[in-house]
Amino acid sequence: MTNDFIEYWSAANLLLHHGNAYSPAELLAVQRSAGWTDPAALLMWNPPWTLSLLAPLGLLDHDTAQFVWFVVHALIIFVGAQLLWRVYAESPALSSRGWIALFAFAPIYLVLLLGQIAPLILAGVIGFLLAARRGAWFCAGAWLALAALKPHLFYLLWLASLLWVLHERKWRLAAGFSLTLALMAGAPLVFDGQIYPKYFALLADRSVIQAQEWATPTLGTAVNLLLGGQHDWLRWMPALGGVVWFAGYWSKHRSRWDWPAQLPLIILVSVASAPFAWSFDYVVLLPALMQCAAEQSRQRGWPAAVYLALCFVTLLGKVWVRNDFWYFGLAPGFLLLYVWSRHERKFVAASAPPLV
Repeated sequence: MTNDFIEYWSAANLLLHHGNAYSPAELLAVQRSAGWTDPAALLMWNPPWTLSLLAPLGLLDHDTAQFVWFVVHALIIFVGAQLLWRVYAESPALSSRGWIALFAFAPIYLVLLLGQIAPLILAGVIGFLLAARRGAWFCAGAWLALAALKPHLFYLLWLASLLWVLHERKWRLAAGFSLTLALMAGAPLVFDGQIYPKYFALLADRSVIQAQEWATPTLGTAVNLLLGGQHDWLRWMPALGGVVWFAGYWSKHRSRWDWPAQLPLIILVSVASAPFAWSFDYVVLLPALMQCAAEQSRQRGWPAAVYLALCFVTLLGKVWVRNDFWYFGLAPGFLLLYVWSRHERKFVAASAPPLV
C-alpha cells in the first residue's frame, strides 16, 4: 500500500543519491519504483531541514522504511500519551478514561494510515514540555526545533516562546533552538549544496499546484470558498485573530506563565486558526487531550461525551467523505471542547464545599 509516506522516502532517497529532492520528475521516477500509480509525483513541501531527520529512511527499501516509520510514530503517540498523563494527572499510568480518550482520538488513525510526519512534530512538542517542566531550557529549545518541520502550524507557539524568552531572559532556550535548527538546516547541504535554491524553485514553479491553492480544512479556506474563492487573503484572517487573542492572553498570564498549563491552549488556538493544516496534523493536539482527560478522570461531565461523539462521527465520515476540506470544523470543535471542559472544571472546583 502506498500513502503519503512515499513523499518522504523518495525525497530522502534522492538526497542520499545526490538527486533533487524537490524535483517533480525525479520524485515521480523514484515513486514509480515503489508502486506509485498516479500520473503526478507526491511532492514533499516541508523545508529542507526536514531531510535531516528523513535521510536514514533513504538507506532502506520503501516497504521496510514504511514499517519503521509506522512503528516509530505509533511509539511516539502512545508513549508520549503516557508521559503527558504523568504531567497532567500526576499518575504513573493512564486511567481507563485516559485510554478511552486516547483510542477515540480520530487524528491518530488518520496520521498513521496516511504515513504523515506530524508525530515527529508531536515528539518535539512533548519533549519541549517535559524539558520545560524540569527547567532544562537548552534541551527544551532543542526539542522545540522539531516543531519547525511544519512551522505554520505553530505560529502562536513561536510568538509565545519569543516573548517568554525576552520576558524571562531564558537565553538557553533560544540557544538550544537556534543551534539545533542550524544543525538540521546544515546537514542536507552535505549531500546537496543547492538544496535551498531547489526548494525555493519548487515554491515558485507554477506548473505544479502550490500549497496556497489547496482546499485545506481551515476556517480561512472555508470562508474564502463560501464567498466565491476569489479572496485568498481570507485564508490568513483567522491567524490574525489568533494574534489579537494571544496579545490579550499574554498580557494577562505573562507574570505567572507555566508552560505545561499554557502550552495546550496555545497549540489549540494556533492549529485551529492556522492558514494551512490537515486533519491528520491534529495529532499534535495530544497534550490538550491528555490535560482534559486527566481532569475529566476526576469528574463527570458532558464534554467527554461530546468529544467521543465528535471523534466517532469523524472516523465514520471518512468512510464516505474523504475530501479533507469538509472537516474544517474539526480543529475549532476541539478548541471549543477544550474551553468547555476547562470551564466546567473551574466551575466544579469553585462550587465544591471547603475541605476544612
